[in-house]
Amino acid sequence: MARSFASKSTLSEAIALINSGRPDKAEAICRSAVDRNPDDINMVALLGAILLKGKQTASAEKYLRQAIQLAPSFAKPHEDLGHLLVERGEPEEAADGDEAARILRKATRLDPNLDHAFFNLGKALAMLGQGKEADKAFERSFALNPERKKLALAAEHQKEGRLEEAEQLYREILRSNPDNVDAVRLLGNVTMQTGRIYEAERLFRRAVANAPDFALAQIDLGHALKKQSRLQEAIDQFERAIKLEPDNVQAHYLLGSTQSLAAKTYEAVEAYQRVLELAPKHTGAMLGLGHVLKTVGRQEEAIEAYRNCIRLKPNNGEIYWSLANLKTYRLTDEDIREMESRTADADEGDEKVSEESRVNFLFALAKAFEDRGDYGRAWNYYREGNSCRRMLENYDPVRDEVM
Repeated sequence: MARSFASKSTLSEAIALINSGRPDKAEAICRSAVDRNPDDINMVALLGAILLKGKQTASAEKYLRQAIQLAPSFAKPHEDLGHLLVERGEPEEAADGDEAARILRKATRLDPNLDHAFFNLGKALAMLGQGKEADKAFERSFALNPERKKLALAAEHQKEGRLEEAEQLYREILRSNPDNVDAVRLLGNVTMQTGRIYEAERLFRRAVANAPDFALAQIDLGHALKKQSRLQEAIDQFERAIKLEPDNVQAHYLLGSTQSLAAKTYEAVEAYQRVLELAPKHTGAMLGLGHVLKTVGRQEEAIEAYRNCIRLKPNNGEIYWSLANLKTYRLTDEDIREMESRTADADEGDEKVSEESRVNFLFALAKAFEDRGDYGRAWNYYREGNSCRRMLENYDPVRDEVM
């Protein structure tokens, strides 16, 4: 029996839904079409692209490979699959880099005007240590899209802390192309870094209005709202981002931390647990989970969360201070030896102990000795901790530069 292909109007409807920030409805339309006809190349490729944008990488890979098999000369699924492999791959995972480079080279042969494919090809080649070839791919991408080159330079300035230079370039881009949502969003991040929170919110809202399916912009807007203590608005924003990208670790983590601040403790537990399902070594979520479990009286689970966190981040003094503050828990002799070692050798080892962590270690030691009735040693640690705390609060970077 002949299988029907989706009509042009159905395809257009799915694309319109994506552009209006409703990828879930677009996904449903594509899935229905693919169920009716697994050989519908347009719908298979579009479904793969939707899933890729939603960070559902395993499912996206399945449909993008299917699209390539159905239409080996169709450049777009090659570009999308190459992007997926680049984003998934790590420098030590050469297999992903090799395949990504091969697929992206084919995408650029099929369509030499795919500037984003050249850009990702550059990333893949850089991942493989092929610097000269990577530079050629990047330059080809920049030649096809000069705005991308300026955006990349601005992002490099921002990464290195040259915020004034970054802001100038982002504004130049937006003068010539006010609809560049990447430039709008990144400019928003610069203004937030420089304390202009209301301007940042305005820019993030502009990015979201121009691209409702842009999850990173949704997350940034939520972060700006959180910084203003508009907690319920921030929660709503993070939930929108999660609807767009159900597996987005950052969105779930920020949702949990905001719910915790809003006293939505049980919801925060669920959010942090979801983060740890997606990223089992996320120490921020482990620590946050320990805090909220302590709040709801689940002491043993809180201790387990803190202990797991210590195994991954032994230089984080806040974890020990959190354990010390548990009413029914006493730090062990081994804990005390470990903390004393880290406060004594704060500048040594593979990872330097921050001043903030050192203060927390000192207070945790004070509490540990107080619980043991050794008030003299407890007093000494409290005094040292308070002295270090005062130095942190009075820190003057200008004075330090002069001294």
